[in-house]
Amino acid sequence: MESNKILLEVKEMKVHFPIEKGIVFKRTVGHIRAVDGLSFTVKEGESLGLVGESGCGKSTTAMAIAQLQPLTAGSVFFEGVDLTSLSKEELRKARMNFQIIFQDPFSSLDPRMTAINIISEPLHIFSKKGIITITDEEIEKKALLLMEKCGLSTSFRDRYPHEFSGGQRQRIGIARALSLEPKLILADEPVSALDVSIQSQILNLLKDLQKEFNLTFLFIAHDLAVVEYFSSTIAVMYLGNIVEKTSSELLYKTPLHPYTQALLSAVPLPDPKIAAMRERIILKGDVPSPSKKRIGCPFVERCSKAFERCSIEKPQLKEIEKDHLVACFLYE
Repeated sequence: MESNKILLEVKEMKVHFPIEKGIVFKRTVGHIRAVDGLSFTVKEGESLGLVGESGCGKSTTAMAIAQLQPLTAGSVFFEGVDLTSLSKEELRKARMNFQIIFQDPFSSLDPRMTAINIISEPLHIFSKKGIITITDEEIEKKALLLMEKCGLSTSFRDRYPHEFSGGQRQRIGIARALSLEPKLILADEPVSALDVSIQSQILNLLKDLQKEFNLTFLFIAHDLAVVEYFSSTIAVMYLGNIVEKTSSELLYKTPLHPYTQALLSAVPLPDPKIAAMRERIILKGDVPSPSKKRIGCPFVERCSKAFERCSIEKPQLKEIEKDHLVACFLYE
């Protein structure tokens, strides 16, 4: 159940990648601003969906939260502790509480390891480091239980990743993520590489596991229908910034930001009569390069409602209505 306790807080997070030129004497000539001043919170038991076009910085955000990608600026607080200030040993202990489910269920699994070895590997590592106390028998028992919880037959325990289907491989990845009993799951497009029929099975599995283990999710996806089904709260990203954040119901009923409105107008509708009545918003131009330094709103170049202020000042994410945050001068 969702509570009012804030589990994860991201403050002004920036992740910039240097653009270098030269072969022998390399010099930095610019930066790719993958994440550019991101701030949001995730409550305990909540499912926050992070949506946006490819290249907007969603996956980089997940990697930075897990401290697998260094931050250029900003902070990440987990249960009130700043992860960026921890030592390697302290961070290793903290990582027990947040785990990642990766997008590609094949490349994220070691092809030389069997299913049971993949699932039990985190337990063996943390046991050897002395962070947890658990016997080999208990590890094996727990790994087999997780296989069953994730819909895998324990008779598949000695099979290798190439012997499983895509959906089964993702179930192995989910079981591995749950092995350390984390509080937060960073799901980086966990169903985008799967067939549509398998996607629903994995989403339902994640929902069931969330209830059983009281999990909190940061669910990253570009499919708005998937996010609407799974997430209780949705944050819309554009060029490394969150432009709108509210409940799933409010976002789909009354989108406020021009970019969110354009995204939702592109979602296919099953009823052709309703689809014909809906206004289709066509954005001009392509997504600008994230290497370009901006002063104003990141969406200003493609927004049909932009005015002078949008080009010279960056709007901040503010609460326009109850629990409905928007970064847009139209609502000030």
